[in-house]
Parts: sequence; structure tokens; C-alpha cells
Amino acid sequence: MQPYQQQYIDNTTEISALSDFYAVPTDGFETWYAEQKRRSARIKALRQQNMELLGEHLFPVLDALHAASEETIDELIAFADKLMDWKTNLDCGVYVQIHDALLRMYRVRRDRNRIIRELYKLGMGLYYQNRIIEGVGSKYIASYRFRNEMIFTEAGSYLKYFAEIEDSETRGYIIRALANIAICSNDRKRRIAVTKRVLQICRDDYYRNLEPSLPWDVFVRRSNQQMSANRTTLSRGDLTTQELEAVFESCYEVFKPEDGVQNPDVRWLWPYYEMEFSCGFVDLETTLERLEHIVEGMDASDYSVSGLYGNVQLPIYYGRLLRSNPGAKNRAKHEQVLARIYRRMMHTLMHCPLDRDPDYLTYILRLVMSGYYEIKDVPPLKDVALQMMQRFAGALMIRSEQIAAVMRLYAGTLFDSDPTFYDDVDWIASIADPVEKRETVVRFAGECGLYHDLGRIEMNVTRMTSVRSLFEVEDSMIRLHTIAGHTELMERPSTAIYADAAFGHHSWYNGAGGYPEQYVRNASPYRQMTDTLAVVSYLCDQYDGDLDAVIRDIAAQEHKRFSPLVTVHLGDPALHAQLERILSDDAPFYRAFYDRMTAPQSDE
Repeated sequence: MQPYQQQYIDNTTEISALSDFYAVPTDGFETWYAEQKRRSARIKALRQQNMELLGEHLFPVLDALHAASEETIDELIAFADKLMDWKTNLDCGVYVQIHDALLRMYRVRRDRNRIIRELYKLGMGLYYQNRIIEGVGSKYIASYRFRNEMIFTEAGSYLKYFAEIEDSETRGYIIRALANIAICSNDRKRRIAVTKRVLQICRDDYYRNLEPSLPWDVFVRRSNQQMSANRTTLSRGDLTTQELEAVFESCYEVFKPEDGVQNPDVRWLWPYYEMEFSCGFVDLETTLERLEHIVEGMDASDYSVSGLYGNVQLPIYYGRLLRSNPGAKNRAKHEQVLARIYRRMMHTLMHCPLDRDPDYLTYILRLVMSGYYEIKDVPPLKDVALQMMQRFAGALMIRSEQIAAVMRLYAGTLFDSDPTFYDDVDWIASIADPVEKRETVVRFAGECGLYHDLGRIEMNVTRMTSVRSLFEVEDSMIRLHTIAGHTELMERPSTAIYADAAFGHHSWYNGAGGYPEQYVRNASPYRQMTDTLAVVSYLCDQYDGDLDAVIRDIAAQEHKRFSPLVTVHLGDPALHAQLERILSDDAPFYRAFYDRMTAPQSDE
């Protein structure tokens, strides 16, 4: 590799290590805080250097790739492999940029073998890039998944040239790309059809004899695992006999190794039970009891993949079964079980080592956020979400608490100017006592600040934004945090009142810009609070020591991006002084984080 490439890798690796709030010794707040500030400054410097390395070295090479030597191309491929080794995922975005450029070049050169390779590599890069938006509704991410599906489909279409292609590696990419079409498709029937076709190819002596060096049995095993994932939809009743048969056959092959094992792996045992329930072989009560037996037999301190599966994923599945079957027998008993296993789940999450398979941790956090079932005797998502931010998103937690503090100040100022300002919210307008009403408005404003970026937890984008500026496609993905946050907050009673603030805080006052386009200000009963948050979050994000400059910037966008009813108070000297105090000194927010982090943890 070139020196700039190694430097970029070193910088990015260091950023990853520096981003862990829990890696700093907690032997006193002052020392801890000073180290956090040192790390923050170091990350900022490394990020700037990374942008210079890309701008001065990588991008010019990619722009002139048609004239690059084979040595330069080999160095680019080695660089990309270091950035995306499927475990550390240092920088998937740059990996995609490199392989996208290589694919375009090989198309011009009409190099079939390398086109196939780059299609597969690009497809894998897109797949991992798209994982940050898996928690968002399928209709919002369909375009990203469709592009990914089409890349793999194109690579797989070269199967018709399988006999002509002599390179073993290229032949392998064709089969693997064919199989990967299914992981990108939202259409169950297409997934089943594609995987069924791949299984037929992998078992066909024609292809096996043409290329005996390929790991055909591995392809078959993984394809069966892929097919068996469709078991959760067997009960919908819209699959043909042939489709059902294909899923059943794969389930049998996947579960067969565990048949007769005294202590089967929980990751295979539960899917087997799930399949039996989906097919109607056993009833809901039996399935719930089986699931209870598995979860309560787990060691809550087992942080292996199987341990996290049993201690975190299965409690979420248990809650989903209860939520989708409101008429379940013995429901009161099962709700008590849910409360108990949720407590165990939170114990596991709060004690799990943060360096334990970060990609899988992000997946299960997303699962908890999207699947958490809020009922009586179960901690509300309102509390759980703050625990999750505290443990897994330290920078987001501190930033959210700072925004919450500014929101409380600003909303109080607006209320003092006009006690009816937030009366678009019925339950606020109904409060007769002015003191109680003001306290309610200020508290609500602070909580909107705390939860407005909740959707970012599901995306795990903090390190990505710390490494460099975002590429356009990454920015468009991260914008979906408003939709993800709105969805999770709206679905739970404890957080529904914060959903509009999460949804519309990046939308423009006049509707001419911002995102998401689905937010309609005049249809929102919380529009005044969302208008306030739009100003406050922008103020906090843009502040870099010069408050007057940010206020002038906001004032220039009145009537367009920001509500003039909200911005009118920015010139108030008293408010200005209080804003300066909160924005210029983040130590109190770090102190609150530190105190929670070092407080004795309950065994519950």
C-alpha cells in the first residue's frame, strides 16, 4: 500500500479506539474529563487529516483510474480490503467508492473476469453499508436495497458463461453473488425462488465437475441456512406447496445436526421451535413455555454470540409473540415472565463488553429498539432508551443532554413571553395553573431534546461521522434517523409525545427544504415545540465558540428554515448570556454522564 493508505488506516483505527467512552480509567472526574477532551481534540485532528489524505491522494487516483498502473490498482484493492475485512469494518464507505470506481473502469476495458469480481465486491460493500438503515421501515430503504440486489443480480447473470470462464475465483464470485440476491430482496417469494435455484446449481454435477475446487458443500449449507430464515412467514398462508416444501427441506438440513444433541445450541433450538409454531405443529402456549425455559436457563453473564442471542434476542421474540397474540391464554402469567426476562436482558446489555463483536451488538440494539413491548410492570421505553444511550452512545447522550438544557431554557423564555405559545398541544392548553403549566412545558421541552435523535442509536453512525465527512449516499441514509426515531417513539405510550419532535426537527418552517418530506408541519399538534427544537438543535450543532455568528446565521433563515416566532428572542441579552454559559461549558453534561457511569449497578 501507499504511505497515505497506511496512514488513513492507522488514523481510522485510532479513531475507533479513542471513541470508546468506557475505555478511559474512572479514577476521578477531572482526570477522566481532561482525557475525554484530549481524545475529542485528537479525533478532530485525525478526521481533518483523513479528509486531506482522501482529497489529495485517493480521489485524484480514482478520477484518473483509466490511466493507473496495475501496481496502483493492486494497492487500491489492498487498501480497500484493509478498510472492509468483514469484522472491523473500518470504513465501508471508502471501500464502496474504490470498488465502484474499479467496476466502471473494467466496464470500459470489457474485462469480464474483473467486472464480475468488482460486482461482487461492490455488492458486499453496499450490503454492509446498508446495514446501518436496517431498522428503518422497508418502504424508506427500498431504493438502497434494490440497487444492491441489482448489483448481485448482474454478477449472477454471468452464470450463462460459467463454462467459458476459466478462473476459479471468478466462478466462485458468480455463485456467491447469485446466493446474495436473496439477502437484499424484500419479496419473500423471490427470496425463496432465488435460494431454491442456487441450491439446484450447487448440487448439479454439471457445475461441480466444471469447477471441483469450489466449496460446493459450504455453498449448500449456507443456502439452506438462508432458506430456513423464511420459516417465520410460513403461517401467512400465501406460499405454494412447492415453496413450503423448499423451506421445510432447508429447515430439516439446518436443524438436523442438532437432532439428538443433549444440549443443542440455542441459536438452532429456538428456530426449530419457531418453525413448529409457524407451521401449526404446536400451539402458542407450548411455544411460550419452551421459550421461557430456554431464556431462564441462560446465564445472564454469557456475552458470547449464543449468550447474547438467548439473553437479548429471545426476550424480544417473546414480547413479539405476546404483542401479536393479545388473546393468549394465561396472559397475566406470561406478562410477569416478560417483565422478568426483560430485566435479565437489560442486565446483559448493561454489562456486556463493548468490544464484543460491534456489528452484532448494533444489530441486537436495533432489535431491542424496534421490538420492545411496553406493557404494565415492564420498564417503559422512555427509561430503557436512556439506558441504551448511556451505555452504547456516550457522545449522543452528552449532546442530547446539552440540547435538552437549551430546550428547557428556550421553551421557558417563549412561555414567559406568551403562556399560550404551546397551546397547540391539547394537554398543555388544558392546564389551568400557570406555575404547573410552565413546569410542564419546560420539562416536556427538555425531554424532546433528550429523545429527538433516538433513531441514531439504531444506526451506529458516530464512528463513521468521526472518521471523515460523509459521502452523499451516507448522508441520505443518516437522514432516515428522523423516520426511525419517529417510528420507535410513536409506537410506545411512554414516548409517543416526543415522536413529532424527532420527526420534524430537520424540516424547514416553510416546508421548502429539510427532511423528511413526510413531516407536514401544519398537520402536527406539536409543531411549536418542533419549531423550537429545530432552532435549538441547529444552534447547538453550529456553535463553535462564536454564538453571535450562529445567531446571525439563524436570523438570516427566518421565515424559511426557522419560525420567526421562535427566533425573535435570540437578541435578548439575558437569554444570550444563559445560552453562552450552557454552550461554552460542556463539563456539567460530562459530569452527569460520569456520575451515572461510575454509580453502582444493580444486579437486576
